[in-house]
Amino acid sequence: MDEQPDILLTNDDGIDAPGIRALYDALTEVGSVTVVAPDRNQSAVGRSLSYGRTSDETDDPDGFTLDLEESSFTSPVPHTDHELGYAVNGTPCDCAIVGVNALESDPDLVVSGCNAGANLGTYVFSRSGTVSAAMEAAFLGTPSIAVSMDTLGMESDLEPADFERAGETAATLARDTHETGLFDRIDYLNVNVPRPDLDTGEFELTRPTEVYEMDATFEEGGFQLTNRLWQQMANRDIPDPEDTDRHALLAGAVSVSPMRVPYEVVKTDAVRTILERVL
Repeated sequence: MDEQPDILLTNDDGIDAPGIRALYDALTEVGSVTVVAPDRNQSAVGRSLSYGRTSDETDDPDGFTLDLEESSFTSPVPHTDHELGYAVNGTPCDCAIVGVNALESDPDLVVSGCNAGANLGTYVFSRSGTVSAAMEAAFLGTPSIAVSMDTLGMESDLEPADFERAGETAATLARDTHETGLFDRIDYLNVNVPRPDLDTGEFELTRPTEVYEMDATFEEGGFQLTNRLWQQMANRDIPDPEDTDRHALLAGAVSVSPMRVPYEVVKTDAVRTILERVL
């Protein structure tokens, strides 16, 4: 390609997680990568922001201010320099906003991940920090890709090498979608990669499953939550329709869900043709 894209890389597992290192190494082969990521694990924080919770000055003990000066609408987001870029004391969405707006050059693409654990189904879009960072970028007008990997059943500590397939997929999408015009039709991609030992080498264009099964009981004087969805995944049960992300992932394929903000899946013939050519 004539010009490499400027890529902003973030995640929710923290800047020292092996998944983000794997994506960094892969993406630097196809673009100029800047990392702005949380300085610690920020999983499952959804689209929460630090905005309004980090100001040192307030007129109200509950954290609200009646001061309408411009400074009243600004909150600091502390950071430290890191070998990969910037380690932010904040949420994934903080990182997306900072990366899209505050850096010297505007990114052509935001990549969020690679998350250790799949992000599947419509229910995760408001919960997952990984997907939320991609969605935040999309709301700000920057195309984005959320990348996650199924880790259920992997017993050893994860290393960057375990995310090789995720890195290859992210790099392929970052390189080719920059040229194909895919993001003229969609806002972001939610990508889920199978466990390395279950990878068939295939990819499926999917929609997020609508199956969601959380259970709650009251036992021995306390409440307990059970995630039936993940329990099924651990057992490799696939109760979802064949065109869904969870069905594809558990069949060993890379699941690619092309989305518009906030949650609309886009599976037109034009999008399918581009992704089939790319992947």
